[in-house]
Amino acid sequence: MKKWLFPVLLCCLLIISACSSNARLAKKAQKNYEKGNYEIATQEAIRALSKKTDNPKAQELLVQSWQNYSLAQQRKIEKLIRSNETNKWEQIYLEYTSLQNLAEQIQSLPPLINPYTGYKVVIDIPDYAAEMKQSQENAAEAHYQAGILYAKMSNDKDTQKKAALEFKEVLKLIPNYQDAALRYEQSRKLAIKRIAITPFEDKSNTSGIYGAVSDILTDQIVSLLISSAAKSDFVEIIDRTQLEAVMKEQQLTASGLINNEGSFRLGQILGADEILTGRILQINVTPERTVSITSEDETEVVIRTEEYIDEDGITQEREIKGKVFCRYRKFTKTANVSISTSYSILEVETGKIKQQETVEIKNSWSDTWARKISGDDRALSYNIKKLMEKAEPFPPSINEMVKEALKQTGTDIANKLCGYLS
Repeated sequence: MKKWLFPVLLCCLLIISACSSNARLAKKAQKNYEKGNYEIATQEAIRALSKKTDNPKAQELLVQSWQNYSLAQQRKIEKLIRSNETNKWEQIYLEYTSLQNLAEQIQSLPPLINPYTGYKVVIDIPDYAAEMKQSQENAAEAHYQAGILYAKMSNDKDTQKKAALEFKEVLKLIPNYQDAALRYEQSRKLAIKRIAITPFEDKSNTSGIYGAVSDILTDQIVSLLISSAAKSDFVEIIDRTQLEAVMKEQQLTASGLINNEGSFRLGQILGADEILTGRILQINVTPERTVSITSEDETEVVIRTEEYIDEDGITQEREIKGKVFCRYRKFTKTANVSISTSYSILEVETGKIKQQETVEIKNSWSDTWARKISGDDRALSYNIKKLMEKAEPFPPSINEMVKEALKQTGTDIANKLCGYLS
């Protein structure tokens, strides 16, 4: 092949590919236009024209789809203005933002020249900047007024949280809007819920043989809740050191906190709004156990060859097939730990139980291997051969399995509490 021919062919292929891609985009734009998906049709027409600006079909589609989309958006905006929806200005701002973004995409295209007339394609693109700014300010003001209303309504934590969230929406829209930042912080502080997590009482009657189960469970819950609280503006977990110091000073034990009086007293001293108490009810352990079953596999293989004379008198060799068998024992070893735990969330001010639940967690371990008894290995499947190569497995220690089950329990309780607190 001549040296100059390869670049020419490559160039032709690229042009054909670009034209094909352009045609596909224009076709997709047409289909979406016919379905009334004017925004998507406009976007696809823009993409087609960014590849080939003189595509007359894409030019026509862009003009029509943009006109229909902008009219539809204006009708939607007018309907929202007449509505009584509380967040209507925020929705209006988003509609204008969509219009403006699409308008900027059209404006970013090179000049569009109709290949038939030679004239520039004219597209009416209003500037929505003023409408965007006004609707943004209206949305911020609506949230601001709602925040003031909630803030004045009550010092109740839930009401102040609503106020703080309204001011937070203001700041998302306009970061320096009036004194929204100050008002947000004031309401946020009043809305903070302080939670104390007391050590879980161990009622499992396991005499400590699995270690400090109460500490493991409590630490897991506290660790996850502190991590979650760090992402929340409205939750504060009371430091465990502070909690233990007060319990020691007041001569309170985990069992003493199960009754409302002890929890109420501790909560008042700590300035807690709610207290989490709990019990490890049961720790059930099923030590490792091995069961086995004997099986036999069979398959057809070549067992020998023999010579024979074909019809032309020539000596040939043929395979003689037959079934082979292999017996083996398949072993399964298991071990299980299950933990039952209950917890309660007590509201300090009223003594009311806000949430109460029992959590059941099972930590199971199982593994399998096999050993040959007799027969021909060729009868065995690939999976059984792999099991025979495997060394006899051993489960984690019971203490490790209990510890893992306690962590799973802590995670489950912490997730439930995060859902409750949110």
